[in-house]
Amino acid sequence: MKYKQDKVFIAGQQGMVGSAIYNLLKKKKFKIINYSRKDLDLTNQHTVENWFKKNKPSIVINAAGRVGGILDNSTYLSDYIYINTMIGMNIINSSLNHGVKKLINLGSACIYPRTVRQPIKEEYLLSSYLEQTNEGYALAKISCLKYCEYIKKKHNKYFISLQPTNLYGEGDNFNLKSSHVMPALVKKFYLAKKHNKNSVEIWGSGRVRREFLNVEDLANAVHFSLTKKIPYSFINVGSGDYISIKNLAQIIKKISGFQGKIVFNKNYPDGVIERKLDISKLKKIGWKKKINLYQGIKNYYKYYEDIADINEQ
Repeated sequence: MKYKQDKVFIAGQQGMVGSAIYNLLKKKKFKIINYSRKDLDLTNQHTVENWFKKNKPSIVINAAGRVGGILDNSTYLSDYIYINTMIGMNIINSSLNHGVKKLINLGSACIYPRTVRQPIKEEYLLSSYLEQTNEGYALAKISCLKYCEYIKKKHNKYFISLQPTNLYGEGDNFNLKSSHVMPALVKKFYLAKKHNKNSVEIWGSGRVRREFLNVEDLANAVHFSLTKKIPYSFINVGSGDYISIKNLAQIIKKISGFQGKIVFNKNYPDGVIERKLDISKLKKIGWKKKINLYQGIKNYYKYYEDIADINEQ
């Protein structure tokens, strides 16, 4: 198809999301511009402008940014709002300045208010207060979403934003100080089993409920958005796999073979009590997830076992 001859710039192509998108589009024979994180500072507007002028991408996917779990988000609010706003605005602005045909800007489910009806529809955006623990990240993503929306409206450009739910998959961050809940649980159960621990401590009450999407399914949604016409300025991407942290821990415990106890430390914050995305708009256009949650977690745990063994050698 003709669009496959266009040059594609995947910002953040070395991260978990970016590498999944990179691998899929490479498999689909897209022409991807390779770049190194150390060679392009996406927070520097002048550098980004010069890079776009030199490389002339026709398709841009923004999968770059600082991401992390609840503790990292709440500790470094100023870093999250600055880094993610600068990266997003620079990429979007340079895409506009240099005639990019299609831009897919990746956001997050955390852009939605702390207390809204579930599942969360796109029109609930900015209807109430944000969750304070990740407010910096959410504000950055909302600003980028709105910039794309204004450009789409004013210039009739295909600049759209996808808002995925909680992600997991190969290339994830397993640092317990900054990781999301899924990789943190996998690592904790792996280490507890390996070192014959009596218990695994989990932050929070375990009552909060979350939706999880494999990063390969998100990559498929990005490809879908490039090949189909999404009529909205932004749209939710979810799985429908809605589960409490307590039940998620039980699944990972079973997969790991750990025989000890699970202890919930309520001194740590829970964050938003429940968050599930309404994905009826995307499903109506024709997209749906492919990876079953249990099998996805099973493969994910095996992936961590493999890289943990390599790292310890």
